[in-house]
Amino acid sequence: MKKSTKGALAAAAAGTLLLGGAGSLAFWNATATIDSSSVNAGSLTLTDDDCSDWILDNGEDVGGVALVDSIVPGDQLTKTCTYKITATGDHLRATLGASGGTPSGDLAGVVTVTPSFDVDGNTVTEITEDNDGDTLTAKIVLDFPYGTGVDNDTQLDQLNLSDYVVTATQVHN
Repeated sequence: MKKSTKGALAAAAAGTLLLGGAGSLAFWNATATIDSSSVNAGSLTLTDDDCSDWILDNGEDVGGVALVDSIVPGDQLTKTCTYKITATGDHLRATLGASGGTPSGDLAGVVTVTPSFDVDGNTVTEITEDNDGDTLTAKIVLDFPYGTGVDNDTQLDQLNLSDYVVTATQVHN
């Protein structure tokens, strides 16, 4: 056999061996299974709202849901609403606020309107999942100051308040 034939056979045999090894695994591996899980989303709601009439600072009821009575400088009116808190979810936290209640009319620049919130008699600015089932009390206070900024020109002026919306806004950090 010629040297060139022997060399060609040797090269073909080497190529066959190399191709045969191309399908084998050249490293180790392992697998592990993580069990499947279900995760449910929590919830945040304010329900069962119950609002009082507007009450004067002396305890006098001034006429239902709408302001229909005449106020005088020095009066402070308060409307109190209660809500049932539903707050479920691990590490849920929500800030409380009120939007709307925008005063309009001639007295708009004279009166101030301020919201405040409490849970179980404690003043709060936020709630957590620990407050689930508690009662949130929202107070809206309208203050018609005595003296400063009030003169005879405010007599018979009108004040209109838009609807207030109490909000619990979820935050996360």
